Parts: sequence; C-alpha cells; structure tokens
Amino acid sequence: MNKAKKNEPMTLPETDFDVEITRLEFEWRQGYDASIAARAAYQALAANRKASAELLDAARERLDRAEAAKSRIMAKIERLEDHMLSQD
Repeated sequence: MNKAKKNEPMTLPETDFDVEITRLEFEWRQGYDASIAARAAYQALAANRKASAELLDAARERLDRAEAAKSRIMAKIERLEDHMLSQD
C-alpha cells in the first residue's frame, strides 16, 4: 500500500471488507476448535477396543464435517481477500 493510501480514511467498502473478514475469521476459529474437539473424540474412541463401529463411524463423520466446514470458511476468506486485492 502506498503512503497516500495509508493516510486516507477507510472507505465504506474497506470497512465492509474488514467486518466480513473479521466475521469469517471468527467462524474459522470456531471451526478450528470444533475440529480439534472432534479429532480428540475420534482418537479416544479409536483407542478404546470396546468402542462400537457405529460410534467410531459417527465420530469420524463429525470430524470430517468439521474439517470440511473449516475448509469452506477458509475458501470464503481467500475469495474475499482476492476480490479485495483485485480492486486496488
């Protein structure tokens, strides 16, 4: 960013961008936390020889969904950043 742009007040689209990116980053952190918890639950079940296959499958499905949600949010962040950079 050049010096003149640094000193200019933020325009409405820039503030919208900041709000949206902050919201998406918050969602990503929530997804990250959910994936960590899902992975821990899955690993705990996998280590338990008495765990049923159904419980293990359900835990793996939760982990897969959490990872997919996290990836979708990151893709949204990247698209928003790309869009913002293309407007400069």
